[in-house]
Amino acid sequence: MAIKRVEINDFIVFKGEFTADFFPGVNVIIGSNGTGKTTLLKTMYGLLNEKIERCFYVSNIKESVLFGNGMTRLVLDNDTVFEVRQGEYNEKAGSMVHPLTGKIENIGAGSARQSIQGENNNTQSIFIPEKDMLSHSIGFLALKHERPSIPFDDTLTDIIAKAQLYPKRETLDNPICAKIRTIIGGEVAYDKDMFIVLKDNNSEEVPFSQEASGYKKFGLLWKLVRNGLLGSGNVLFWDEPENSLNPELVPILVDILLELSRNGVQIIIATHSEILASYFAVNRQEGDNVTFTSLFKDGDRIRASVSDRFDLLEPNNLVTESVKLYEKEIVKGLSNNG
Repeated sequence: MAIKRVEINDFIVFKGEFTADFFPGVNVIIGSNGTGKTTLLKTMYGLLNEKIERCFYVSNIKESVLFGNGMTRLVLDNDTVFEVRQGEYNEKAGSMVHPLTGKIENIGAGSARQSIQGENNNTQSIFIPEKDMLSHSIGFLALKHERPSIPFDDTLTDIIAKAQLYPKRETLDNPICAKIRTIIGGEVAYDKDMFIVLKDNNSEEVPFSQEASGYKKFGLLWKLVRNGLLGSGNVLFWDEPENSLNPELVPILVDILLELSRNGVQIIIATHSEILASYFAVNRQEGDNVTFTSLFKDGDRIRASVSDRFDLLEPNNLVTESVKLYEKEIVKGLSNNG
């Protein structure tokens, strides 16, 4: 299954009504800081997994004011709907007006405000946060389990748990794993509560924390594919995959993600990189589905503009800034020659 549409009303940075459509294949989201790219990814992931508040590390009722009194709805391509509504919280009485029944209910300190309506969901979804979490795996899940009040949102712990799963036999000869292996020079293993890279050339074991930052991106992707979590019908959310990645590796990453999309994985990426977005436009082949979404502010509202052409996407702050830089270089060059 794939995400078809998200509808948001008064949720964190999304004031008023917001709607965005998504498509099978690769969906690339751009936008200035503060336009809700990460929030949008976390919201969709949280709804799919029925843990929307925990994806924003809300650990007590006072923090839940972030979520307002609005509604968030996710529609899949089979018309399955996941919806969460926030009730009106009365802090003095310690009660909430239930969004579905309208009745006043005692909720007590530390209770969640959300009420999720949805069918059983078999869609496997992965959220890769901007932060590298595999380097910090030692004791992390145990800490979260024993100290649930510590404000780590579930996107940080979920990716560790998914990477810790055992490899699947059927992915042993996966060509994507083979391609990634040539890049990082080995494979990623999990042993004694830590991730390591087993190098092919000299059988060296390199702790994940000591691996090159760019290679960590590929190493995590290798582990997820090897564990059988990125197959047909799955959804991959990735927040700023270009971070710490040398530009020469960007087209290789793009080709791998396009290959995953051809295998039936829906990919939704938030990025600040014109190079990454442009390579999706250039490297896609006939039959590849690639869609670009620009989030932008319209007064105090956030809107979404969609196009299958990156060069025709409006507004496009990534291209705009490149043009500004080019114009400044021209002016500086002319002044130096004058």
